Amino acid sequence: MKNSFTKILCLFFLGLSFNLCAQNVVEVTFIESRTKEAISSNFGVDAQFDVNLYRMLYETPDIQGNLDTASGLFIIPDNPGGTFPLLSYSHGTVNDRNDVPSLLEGGAELAIIFGSLGYVTAAADFLGLGTARGIHPYVHADSEASASVDMLYAMQAYAETDPAFNLNDQLFVTGYSQGGHAAMATHRLIETELSDDFTVTATAPMSGPYSISQEMRKFTTGDDPYFFVAYLASLVLSYEAAYGNIYTDLEEIFKPQFIEDIVSFENEEITLFQLNLQLVFKLQFGGGVIPKLMLQDSIREIVVNDGEHPIMDALRDNDTFDWTASAPTRLFYCTADDQVTFRNAILADSVMNANGATDLTSMDVASNQDHGGCVTPATTATIDFFAQFQDVMVGTNEVFTQDLFEVYPNPVRDILTIQMETERSSEFTVSLYDVYGKLILTNIMSGNNLDIEVSGLPVGMYVLAINDGTVRGVEKINIQR
Repeated sequence: MKNSFTKILCLFFLGLSFNLCAQNVVEVTFIESRTKEAISSNFGVDAQFDVNLYRMLYETPDIQGNLDTASGLFIIPDNPGGTFPLLSYSHGTVNDRNDVPSLLEGGAELAIIFGSLGYVTAAADFLGLGTARGIHPYVHADSEASASVDMLYAMQAYAETDPAFNLNDQLFVTGYSQGGHAAMATHRLIETELSDDFTVTATAPMSGPYSISQEMRKFTTGDDPYFFVAYLASLVLSYEAAYGNIYTDLEEIFKPQFIEDIVSFENEEITLFQLNLQLVFKLQFGGGVIPKLMLQDSIREIVVNDGEHPIMDALRDNDTFDWTASAPTRLFYCTADDQVTFRNAILADSVMNANGATDLTSMDVASNQDHGGCVTPATTATIDFFAQFQDVMVGTNEVFTQDLFEVYPNPVRDILTIQMETERSSEFTVSLYDVYGKLILTNIMSGNNLDIEVSGLPVGMYVLAINDGTVRGVEKINIQR
């Protein structure tokens, strides 16, 4: 791989399509390599590839439509000549502009994990973070999606210049927390406006606030304590930057005692974490850590009762659940989430399926886990779900293929037999997933055939996958009685 790559910027004239320019790579810089053994040890995953990490600068429009230079992390499995799917990973809420994937902070770990599993992974820092100028437009759906998609365009452009790796036609989309919201917005943008350029293979938003105007509003501005009050301040600043009509002066929204801290955060003098500590401290002496108590009485009445105001229009504009997804979609959540209510996923499931979504299900992956504890089970579920679709060709030209083995009988009642198509000496990991992407059972296949007992499983469709780290195959299984 090249350690640095710079392309001449496209000519920019008034009226020229942003998408045309936004696809341009400004610079790619090698950061470091990591071995699959180190990744497996550090993160507890079965990494398949060493990875090379790069920082990308690319062009994308800011929230005013002016061309900006954004940054992001991208990861390439270290297998020269290999062909891999592309994966868009969106990070969660970060502390400041330096707490971002391109600086190996702010959720970079999950991006690295996906890279080690055989995905060329793009993790945008988002606007207002990393190198992008201005304030970060927090949970602003359009800019999250455009920054993510423009990095995908840049990744495609870079892949055309580097013979060491190739992209196939697959695209996976995922993200956690704010990144779940961004993943949903990215999926929506691609399927509704950019289907000629990309086809989403599967998507798995995790613990995302898809219903900003309803479920998140009710969850965070009720009478119960909510200890992440800085999110409300960040959101108001974000939507003023994006829409320009939320307030003339911050005191129209917030009570005077909170203004100085919020302005310090806006000016990047303190981090989001520091802002939260200071706001929580003041709220503790004014009625409890209840975010709505920061609001002026008139605004609080509007927000709590779902009234009419530009801030409410902005909240509604950034909901990401009322559309129709075509690609297989899983909304992973935890019922005990203390930052992003699980009702976001339940509502999205209901509305999107009513709209006619082709294959969409929400799933509680660990009901007793809070927002931080939900990361691991949600990521594991996403890995298992994506594994059902992933195609990879490694440098030896051995391909992850569905023609690797046959199964019989299918439909099956009691015993399922796996028979390899060709003689192989290596051991295979055999995994069976249900239609929600949940791992049902796993086994080791050391010969050329294996019998699996399935009589105790519910009837329905399943996906069988086998993998030895070099080749992989998948097959749909129908269990009947």
